[in-house]
Amino acid sequence: MALLLGARGEDLLTRRGTAEFVEQVRQGLYGRMAHLSAGEEEQLLLRVRDALEEDLAAEQQGREEFSRALDEADQAEDVQALVLVQDRLHVMAADHFRRRGSVTAYHLLRTAALDRVTAAALRIAANQMAVGGVGLPAGRWCWMAVGSAGRGEATRFDACDFLLVHEESEAGSSFVGFSGRAAALLERLGIGSRTGITPASTSWRGSLAEWRQRIAARVAGGGGDLEGLVRLADLRLVAGDPSLAADMVNLVRAMLSFHTDPLREIARRTAMMPSGFDFFGRLRVERGMFNLALYGIGPLVANVRLMTVRHDIPETGTTERIRGLLYQGRIDVDLAERLLRAWHCFCRHAVEREIAGEGGVFIDPDGLGSDEMYELHSGLEAVGSLQKIVYSSVTGQG
Repeated sequence: MALLLGARGEDLLTRRGTAEFVEQVRQGLYGRMAHLSAGEEEQLLLRVRDALEEDLAAEQQGREEFSRALDEADQAEDVQALVLVQDRLHVMAADHFRRRGSVTAYHLLRTAALDRVTAAALRIAANQMAVGGVGLPAGRWCWMAVGSAGRGEATRFDACDFLLVHEESEAGSSFVGFSGRAAALLERLGIGSRTGITPASTSWRGSLAEWRQRIAARVAGGGGDLEGLVRLADLRLVAGDPSLAADMVNLVRAMLSFHTDPLREIARRTAMMPSGFDFFGRLRVERGMFNLALYGIGPLVANVRLMTVRHDIPETGTTERIRGLLYQGRIDVDLAERLLRAWHCFCRHAVEREIAGEGGVFIDPDGLGSDEMYELHSGLEAVGSLQKIVYSSVTGQG
């Protein structure tokens, strides 16, 4: 029955989680009301109602304030004004996480802020070029995010990778100055790539035809840079022409579906990414710290992405990809729930450290409580189960 509901497009995981939560609340209320008089029961229910209404009102107010700040980004005329708006958006996202602890909401808020601030910076760059008498970009173009920003999981803005797609090559020269100026403005806003993936580089901008040639050259000769092509499955439009962005996404998906044999080797290597446990089943620690990015977040993201690429699932966000795998029958409900809990566990630690101003995602296991340690172990075991499925699909054993 559960799989049938999933196949019909209902969000089974959300429905189950909501039902379980409501049942827990109901049992708690009934347990409390069993010791109250009739009048006291009514007063308790009224207080619960008032508390929920107050909570809903606070959430609505928070959404409205965040939306107004996003609109202010659209109106900013220079980088100085944009910095002030950006700082407010960051603070609001962090405050919401401290109150609610929702990783999904935090990613949503930070990604919305990134998109609007980036789009505003591109608009300011174009305005500066117009005022300076420099030729504006000719024809359609789209500025696209890849990596965590492409998946809609933006957190640190100093780790945002972008590329540019524009109309055919004769228009390319007009994008040289635009890309460089925009990248410089984004750098002033703290938005940039740690790996050099930026349209300011000729390797990361071009027409659709140039991107087709570039990708074909990279994967030529039995695989080449196919891993780089797999990472392009995270592409997401940030600003510019939606139809051109869709063409770029379709190009990447077509190239991935064409190179099926090399993709199997990539899948094998992805499935064999190092486990977070040592030979004795203990956490792998170095100098007393556990590298959650290396052993948790990285393998989870990579294996989920690889499976969605192989099975032609179009979603880009990790949670949406997990649900897509469930509704295609590639994983069962139990593993989907375990992976979603693992994702929340891993990213909660990452967000907490980011908000605290700490670099990297390193955890001191000795500082974790028993429940936190159990949650971490369970999450790593879920990733291991996923890797087994990926490996079995490659070797033909499953």
